[in-house]
Amino acid sequence: MLIDEWFNQLHAELAAIEQNWPKADEDGKRSMAEQLVRLRRLSDQIVDSWLVLEEKLALVLKQVNESEQQAQSQAASDEAEAFEKAAHALLFRKGEGFYHLRLFHDAKHHFAQLLKHSPDWENGRLYYGYSLLFCGEREAALREFRLLSRTASSRKVKAISHNALGCMVAEERHWLEAAQAFQSALETMPDYPEATFNLALCYLQNGDAQEALETIERYLDGTEEDWEAEVLWLRARQLLQTIDPTSRRVPPHRLRLPMRQLDAKTLAEMAKVYEERGQIRRAQLCYRYLAELLPQEGWVWHGLAWNSWLVAGADAAIPLLKKAITLAPDNLDFLFSYGWILLFAGDLTGARRVFAANLRRDSEHTLSRSGMITVCSKQGEWAEAKRLAQELLQAENSYVRALGHYHLGRIAVACEEWQQAEEHFLAASGKTHDLWEVPLFLQLCANKLGRRNGQTSADSLLPH
Repeated sequence: MLIDEWFNQLHAELAAIEQNWPKADEDGKRSMAEQLVRLRRLSDQIVDSWLVLEEKLALVLKQVNESEQQAQSQAASDEAEAFEKAAHALLFRKGEGFYHLRLFHDAKHHFAQLLKHSPDWENGRLYYGYSLLFCGEREAALREFRLLSRTASSRKVKAISHNALGCMVAEERHWLEAAQAFQSALETMPDYPEATFNLALCYLQNGDAQEALETIERYLDGTEEDWEAEVLWLRARQLLQTIDPTSRRVPPHRLRLPMRQLDAKTLAEMAKVYEERGQIRRAQLCYRYLAELLPQEGWVWHGLAWNSWLVAGADAAIPLLKKAITLAPDNLDFLFSYGWILLFAGDLTGARRVFAANLRRDSEHTLSRSGMITVCSKQGEWAEAKRLAQELLQAENSYVRALGHYHLGRIAVACEEWQQAEEHFLAASGKTHDLWEVPLFLQLCANKLGRRNGQTSADSLLPH
């Protein structure tokens, strides 16, 4: 009991370091680093002492076994058999110890010795399979897991073997085959949470959104907090709504609204989903909670600033954006956002200064070039705006080229060159869904060119 209490105390020290490290000052981190070094030395000392004890125990067992084998009585024979079993148990314990110490080559050696004498020891074979896997011997590991999945008498060992097979197949992105292995694990042991989660992940990767949602909801019913499962549910629902926009599904309780209690990764995924669906106020709330959890992350303050701008305007957003830039002064996207907000607040001079500074640091920064084109257009510098937009047409990226055509189309609209504008908007269409204004501009061009029902020049070539 005393040794359990001692190890619990060591675990508590590690947990405290893990919790306090992100918010500690330099002196605190130095103190905790010294504490970690002390714990590392203590751990090494424990391992060394344990190995000495195991070797001594094995020697004593061997000596006693040899001594007892000299006896001629049946009782001595029975005791020898018991000592042999004890020796095999010692091999198992040593292999298990090495495994948990992540010394997988040593673990593999001990489990191999064990299986020579006790080939039906299922737990030993399971550990042997995992040791082979972590030593990089995948084919040998597959053979062990397949053997156990077919022959093991223990439901637990059989289910774990099916799950291991599924994980190995999933690493090769064979999602259907992996899902079948996880289903076999659940048929053997229906309350196996790891296999349930893995099956839901396979469904999602295979595009089966409905099955992924139903499976991960079963998993969430049995767990209190699991950010990976929560993120998986959010992504599955997002996929389902992409496939069927009319679908409605009630989120698990913890995901119905952003909450402070959620993990940072879950909040970040929720913010992404809300932004894509145009639910800006909810996205803004996610970033507020993230700022409490991750106050030193620039991307959090940038997300909060951007959504606050959409909700409440520039005055609310600019102080938050300056915080993001302070934390990540080399992030040109953050600086672009600052310039873009200034642009829409009417500060064309300030916006131009920001975009120009960005382009001096990176002449290929597409967002800043796009911002500069917009500023030049608003200031009536059509030749410069056109020159900058035409340079985008030389890019290898199709989205950047589409953006160049989009800007040239808008410049042509401003100059009432409708035929030219339509040609550029047609070139920009079909390459990306981000330029949502393109269909509206095509409609405008068609109307100005006198075509019925907004028919474009491309439409007029189709047979009637």
